[in-house]
Amino acid sequence: MPVVGPRFLIEAGFIIAVAVVAGIERLGTWWIIAVVAGAWIIVAAVEIGVWARQVIARQARLAPDAAPLPPPRASVVVRPEPRVEPRPEPTPEPPRIVAVPPPEPEPEPEPEPEPKPEPERVVAYMPVSDGPREWNLWELERVARAHTGDDVARDEERSYLLMYLREFAGPDGILPADFDGLVRDAFGDLLRTAGA
Repeated sequence: MPVVGPRFLIEAGFIIAVAVVAGIERLGTWWIIAVVAGAWIIVAAVEIGVWARQVIARQARLAPDAAPLPPPRASVVVRPEPRVEPRPEPTPEPPRIVAVPPPEPEPEPEPEPEPKPEPERVVAYMPVSDGPREWNLWELERVARAHTGDDVARDEERSYLLMYLREFAGPDGILPADFDGLVRDAFGDLLRTAGA
């Protein structure tokens, strides 16, 4: 069983004394903990210092007069450099005569293709007769796109209406005659200008 040394008793007494003084001074709980922790750190630093001295003293006792060995001497071997004879300069070859072929004639520029004629547009216009008719949704969209920008609110209203009407149009874009009144109300002015 190890015997408690005087150094341990001194260090333990120091930590206890610091705690008692902190309690007498009526420090708060956290302050007492901080002060005791600081005392413990001081004791730990003293112990580390004592331990380091003991290690150094132990190493000095094990090798008291041991001088460090000198580094080994490097033996230098001098090798004669091989003698390099200069190479004779090569004789230049006579220049070669190469026949240059004549340049190729530039190809004639291709004629620009003629622009394709635009397909004839079918205009959805307001017929003279006021009877109900079937309207082509795709033509209504084309006419609405051609006249955008005049009235922003009206353009938005027409685009929402066209989206709604897509549900009722056939695969060829034809709307049933039931929507004739709605189409005339929403697109009447455009259809009159397109038909005029």
